[in-house]
Amino acid sequence: MPELRDDAFLLRAVDFRDHDRVLTLLTREHGTLGVLARGARRSRKRFGGALEPFQRLAVTWRPGRGLGTLNEALVRRSHPGLLASLARMRLAGDGTAFVRQLCVEGQGDPEVFDALDVFLAAVAEVGVAHEEGLGLAFRVRVLALFGASPELELCGVSGEPCPPDRPAYFDPQRGTLVSRRHGGGPFLLSAGARARLRDAMQEGFEHVVFEPSEIAEARPALDAFVVAHVGKRGD
Repeated sequence: MPELRDDAFLLRAVDFRDHDRVLTLLTREHGTLGVLARGARRSRKRFGGALEPFQRLAVTWRPGRGLGTLNEALVRRSHPGLLASLARMRLAGDGTAFVRQLCVEGQGDPEVFDALDVFLAAVAEVGVAHEEGLGLAFRVRVLALFGASPELELCGVSGEPCPPDRPAYFDPQRGTLVSRRHGGGPFLLSAGARARLRDAMQEGFEHVVFEPSEIAEARPALDAFVVAHVGKRGD
């Protein structure tokens, strides 16, 4: 098979045999794929410092019946500021793992790739006060790109819109708002929290700023929604 080239992020690396590594890559045009990096553990000269997380890479590989074979990996963009704190590294790792959880092997989605690229650049510069909000906004954006975002405007029972300036109950099992007269839901989201979540579904999610109270409302509701509707697909 001919060699293929693409930009990629390293999603996962597992040691294999004595000197090799099996890598899961997210490529921009070819989706996620597994490749064998021969000799990657024996010498850093084989791929330089390219096989580290959170860097945008230019990769060349040869597809195989199972795993492909990685021939070359070069760093196209790195984010030194991302390594400035454990909190930033944890935030970047959680975001990368969430993308891996949702991706389907072999299905390219440039918008998802670009969102991860934007997210990692934002993590490298985010202030401490906004780290949690950035992680929340990114997860909402990724869900929207996969067509799996919660419904935050209409009641899932009646189909009626909820006034945008009013709090509303959210049912993570339904994935929708549910008005009080139809039984409500376990989570009450303020108008501000719903507005910020809707904004985060759009391009420019990295500029959405959540108030601490909005994070306190939105995060457990979104966590419950992910458990109900996404589960462990990427494991």
